[in-house]
This record gives sequence, structure tokens and C-alpha cells, in this order.
Amino acid sequence: MASANNATAAIPPSGETTPVPFANDGNLGSAKRSPLNEGFKSLVYETLDKWHIQGVSVAVVDGDQTWAEGYGIAALPDVPVRPSTLFYTGSTSKSFTAAAASLLVDDDEKYPEIKWTTPLNKVIREDFVLPDEYATSHVTLEDALSHRSGLPGHEMTLGRPGTVRDVVRSLRHFRMSKDIRTTWQYCNALYIAVSHMIEVVTGEWLGDFLRKHIWGPLDMKSTFFSLDDARKCADSDDNDITLAVAYSWDESTSETKEIPYCDSVLSGAGAVISNVLDYAKYIRSMMRQSGPLSKAGYAAIFEPRSFSPQVLPQLKKQTLYTLGWFSTTYRGEYVVLHPGGLEGMTATMILFPERDWGVLVFCNADGPGREALAWHLIDEMLNVPQEERMNLYEVTQNKLARRKEYNLTAKERLYPSVPSPARPLFLPLAEYAGTYTHPAHPEFIISVSSDEEPELRVLVRGSFPIRMNLKHVSAEFFLAEIFVFRFSQNSDAVVKAEFQINAEGKVIRFGAAIDFSNMPDTLIWFDRAA
Repeated sequence: MASANNATAAIPPSGETTPVPFANDGNLGSAKRSPLNEGFKSLVYETLDKWHIQGVSVAVVDGDQTWAEGYGIAALPDVPVRPSTLFYTGSTSKSFTAAAASLLVDDDEKYPEIKWTTPLNKVIREDFVLPDEYATSHVTLEDALSHRSGLPGHEMTLGRPGTVRDVVRSLRHFRMSKDIRTTWQYCNALYIAVSHMIEVVTGEWLGDFLRKHIWGPLDMKSTFFSLDDARKCADSDDNDITLAVAYSWDESTSETKEIPYCDSVLSGAGAVISNVLDYAKYIRSMMRQSGPLSKAGYAAIFEPRSFSPQVLPQLKKQTLYTLGWFSTTYRGEYVVLHPGGLEGMTATMILFPERDWGVLVFCNADGPGREALAWHLIDEMLNVPQEERMNLYEVTQNKLARRKEYNLTAKERLYPSVPSPARPLFLPLAEYAGTYTHPAHPEFIISVSSDEEPELRVLVRGSFPIRMNLKHVSAEFFLAEIFVFRFSQNSDAVVKAEFQINAEGKVIRFGAAIDFSNMPDTLIWFDRAA
């Protein structure tokens, strides 16, 4: 038995079976052999151990056949992962939102006002307001779904409490960083806005709409849009379905820790919970364009709309973004894909439509470990020579080392003209502590640490465990070390931060460049609560 504090994912659970083909509409008598063989099984457990992953579920769709298997632990101490195990699938949910939108675009009788070129403000006028008047009236459905709205990610806004409508109405408090249709910038909030638009137009919760029009027709009976519904299924005695527990690796103690399930507003940006068996049905339908969407709907969804940055190091050619999917080529082969992740849960789906072949990997851990398994299966399928295959673990470790080294130079890069000696703080450290608010973000709680040399710490009061350590530079200027994951000991970014003091000598605002990916020089300001 494994204890809850020890990583034992490399130990196969008792009762594990060899991979079994799951038939959808295929012939089990095919001569094709399962790629999920004993050699792959050995690689899986080596990968789970190396990447500190508790469990993983894998499916390969090859023509009419689907092979699926679970490895490792779904819930400590001894609940095994099976092909039927449920996982949050993160941003792979976006493809369903785009698919749902295509059904509205197709239905001229019920929804004549909904086209890909319809401005969202025309449909949800009171709710969809951006900081820029032109962008407000011109950002269309396809702009939102292809991440070309001019809005950057503002990822820290995702943890705030509220409803889908609340998230959409908060967009007016975001900062624009580009003109619309000029730059690809990944923005979850825009997918939530599309979700809201679909619900307003149809009068249905998006989860019900998806079940009625997409999941039901594809017989995806184990796919859910709420944690409560997934739990009810997992708790039922009528099936062998379990819900995987989210885990993260604590670098400071070398232990695996359980992560609470996300309770933030995710909707069409990342709310889907499913298993690889259901997703296999979905990706087969997408590759074959066999329904429930129309031919025009499939064509629109896979039409490139934006140039995006490299999404994975394996993909060297230009990556494009369609509507809820990335597309590019790998070794001359057309490939469409989308990764997804929440803290403690990650997923990937990769399709080679011209080969009628796809792979799914879901796991209950952070990081790109599941990608290593997916791309091993892809390289096996394409017969890529061993010496030409990428060592993703090595690439990832090198990237982390470069980021750590880069962050160590933050003071010199961000504050090249600091006087020596630095100017002291205007007020005692405790005067800067307090609650700071922003209309679109969760509250920032700033406190003084109990260290031998006290410093200011920031905790983001939301569903995601983002925290910051503030390092004094000079006067009211600081470096903010941002930690995105709960147990990470290495900062994800180091950015500028600053306090403002009024004429009465009181701290009134705190600003930090928290959207460091898209606006590294722009401070987002939070007002101190009375």
C-alpha cells in the first residue's frame, strides 16, 4: 500500500490487465496490433516515476479500432487508473465550445443572427464590453475562438468567484495589449464569453446543450460539464468508473500532495470532465467528419485563423490556431491537437486525420510528462528512428534551468539604474500589508512573513494557488517572484511591482506586471481596501 505522502506511481496496481481493444464501430478481428504493449507499459512506469505522475490513461484510435489502458494510481493509496477513469480535460474543452458554436451558425432557422462574423456585443450587448470601444463593437465569434481579440490572457482573473456572466462583465476591466486581429494571444475569458453567448441564445446551460447535440449523438455517456455530475457518476454502483484525484509534487519535501478540485468558473474554457474512451469516440468523429457537425461546420472549425507560437518543442513548423484547435505538420504529416491542464490534472489530444489515427493521454499531475508518452506512440506509428526522437524530459529540464537562470538576473534587467545604496521604504513594512482589490481579479492578500528577515508575501485569494514573494529594490519598488503552482520552489516569473502612497502618507495601491507573458512592462493596479 502507498501512503498519501509518497509517490509510488511507478508500481503497477494489482489486478492490472493487458491492453484490450474497445470497439466503437470497428472490427476486432483486424490484424492490427495494439501499440499499448509490454514495451510501452514499461516506458509508462518509467515515465510516471521520472515525472512524479501518479496515474495516466491512454487511448489510441487507429481506423476502426480503439486501444485503451490505464496505468498507475487514480487515487492514493491503491485505486488504479482504468480506461474509464474520469479526469478534468482542461483546455481540450475549447474544441467542444467551438463545435457548439458551429451548430448555432448552421441553424439559420433558429439562430439567424449567429454567424462566425457576428460581433459578440451584438448578441450579449450589456455583458460584452471591452476597454476599447472599437474592439467592443468589432470582436466577432471567430475572433474570440481564435484568440485574436486583442486581449491578453490575464490568467490570474480566472480564480475569482462568481458566475459565467460575472466573468464576461469583468472584461471591461481588462487591459488590451494589441489591436484586434493582429496578434494571437491565448485568452480563456473569451471562451467563457462565447459560452455565455451560447447560453443566452439557446436558453440552455452549455453542459446540457453539449450533451443533447454532441455527447449524446456520439454516445459519450461518461462526459460531464460539472464536478457534481462527475462525482455522481463515479459514486454510482452501476459502473466501474472512478474520478481521478488531482496531485502535485512538493519539491521541498519530495512528496506527492493531493490538490483540491478546481471550483472556479471555467465553462467552455476548461470545465469538461471525461475519460479516454469517450474522447476516442469524439476524435474519431472529428477525423472522419462523421457527425454530429455539418461538413461546413467541420471545415470552419479546422480553417486556420491565427499564427500561434510553438505549442510543443517537437513541432518545428509554423503552428496555426483554428477554432479550438492547433494545427501544423510533424515530419510532413498534417496534425491537429490541443493540450489542456488545471493544477494537478493534464490532458492532450493529438490527431493525424489523413491517417485516421489519434492519441489521447490524460493524467493526474502537472507538467508535460503525458506528452512524452503521446509522442512516443506517434513516433512509433511513424517509424521515426530512435536517434531522431526528442527527449522531452531533457528538453524540459533544460528549459527550467534557463528560466531559473534568467529569473536570477531580474533586478539588473528590470531596475538597471537603482541607486547604491538603495533608498529605504517610506513606511514600516507592516504598513504595506492588507487586502488589495481589482474589479476583474481575485483579491490580493499581502502580509509580512515571519522569517528572520521579514518580507512581504502576496496570496491570491481565488481558486488557483498563485503566490508572490516581494523583494525590496529601492523606495516603493519591488521585484515580485510569481509562483503559479502550489508546491513549486522555483518562480515562474520575476516581474516589477510597486506601491503607491498618498499625500497623507498611507499606502493606497499595489501594482505588479502579473500578465508577464503578454504585457511584461505593464503594471496591473489593485486598490487597498479600507
